[in-house]
Amino acid sequence: MRQNTRSGLLNFGFGEVVATTEPGEFFDKAASGEFDLILAETIAPGGNTLKVIRDIRQHAVGKNPFVNVILSLWKATPEIVGEVINSGADDVISRPMSRNQIFLRIGRLVEARKPFIVTADYIGPDRRQLGRGVGGAPAMIVPNSLRAKVENRPEYEATPEAVALAMAVINNRKISIYTEQILRLAAAVQLLSGNDGAPGDWRRAAALLAGMNRQLMQRVQGTELGHVTSLCEGLENLIRTFERSNGATRDQDKELLEQIPLAIHKACMEAQKSAALAFDIRNISAQIGRAEEQIGPGSDPFLSKRRKMG
Repeated sequence: MRQNTRSGLLNFGFGEVVATTEPGEFFDKAASGEFDLILAETIAPGGNTLKVIRDIRQHAVGKNPFVNVILSLWKATPEIVGEVINSGADDVISRPMSRNQIFLRIGRLVEARKPFIVTADYIGPDRRQLGRGVGGAPAMIVPNSLRAKVENRPEYEATPEAVALAMAVINNRKISIYTEQILRLAAAVQLLSGNDGAPGDWRRAAALLAGMNRQLMQRVQGTELGHVTSLCEGLENLIRTFERSNGATRDQDKELLEQIPLAIHKACMEAQKSAALAFDIRNISAQIGRAEEQIGPGSDPFLSKRRKMG
């Protein structure tokens, strides 16, 4: 079946198809190779395909986090299908599958690939149904090297620059999500701790807060937001204080639990606004530069266009 699929892809127009039998080899190829499409079996003995796909989407594995991914599975239970979808795969096919099914799905990825969304624990295609409301995470168009080759559209190519730009947007969205959740979780810890009659468990809220804080630290390290790390470390120490005292903390600690998340949120938002402004200015400068190359420096591009139209 694997070789039949490989020959079908070659006949379909793929220039090179790597077919592998060993999970370890598949993981190595996914990490080191440059592919336009990954077509893989969901459950592979001795390996975790879904983890590899999640790592690819997080840009922890491989060079292109936006590679097209189609996963196949023999047992299409709701639980398994949900796990496959949550990995960030573009499409799922139930086995046994025909060549025509594969080609139709590939054509869909070229012509109508879903834009990606970013949440606290997910990067991948937006599968939200229309009409669910506009309050969800905004979707973004990502590089699609498959479409770039099929339609000869280099603007869709997953170049290192395009990948870096898209990942910068994703990183900013992740940071925004983390800081918002840190604010909410810190408020929950403050509300629940030291109040025996309050519903819920402050320890669970504290554990979630500590985990979200660690993820934020990983995101900001080595970026223009590196200075936020010291605030995150202060919050981490404060959470330990709450845990050691079993929630019976001083008023000063409760005040810090409110102020530190606010400082983290403000610092991240201000830095992101500055970065967005700088990016817009670079874009405007680049557009002016291209216009001057076409009509000559110091000219009025709008005047030039009106003269041509006249």
